[in-house]
Amino acid sequence: MHISTNNSVVSSSPQDFDLSRNESLRTLRMLASYIGHLSSNGSLDATSNFLNHTLSTIKSLEFHQVVVIYFWSDFFGVESWEHPDRPPLREISGAERAQEVLRHRKLFEAFQRVHKARGFRLQLYANVWDPVGEYAMGILKEAVVEEKASVGFDRFHSKPLVTYNPRRTRL
Repeated sequence: MHISTNNSVVSSSPQDFDLSRNESLRTLRMLASYIGHLSSNGSLDATSNFLNHTLSTIKSLEFHQVVVIYFWSDFFGVESWEHPDRPPLREISGAERAQEVLRHRKLFEAFQRVHKARGFRLQLYANVWDPVGEYAMGILKEAVVEEKASVGFDRFHSKPLVTYNPRRTRL
């Protein structure tokens, strides 16, 4: 697998994601953009296989939660901090909003597939600056509602927790 980061390419293999040495791991934090990159460049099966492998290496008896961290760049219509002269949000079309919700739901499906192998609580965490926090929360909550209505989070004991960190400045 090759992941582009800061205009360079990082190669990784499943062995790079062996978490068996951490005996007290309680929470696994993953970047939504990383997982999303896997699903957009490959199949849902590839994403599920990666997540399944990673979770299967966790040996800690205290492990109970996966936190998926979203940044401003994970949402359509949110302007970069590099453009402070622009409004923080641009209006998006209904089609773009539907596409965005679907993109988040694809990640949920991958997590549902691996949940049966290793139970965990799923938390969606928007680490965005304050003016776009409610927007990001709204998108994630809408995706959760749509997923629950269509397929549901039947394998999870509770629906995903959606939270955000109201930063006062752009990231």
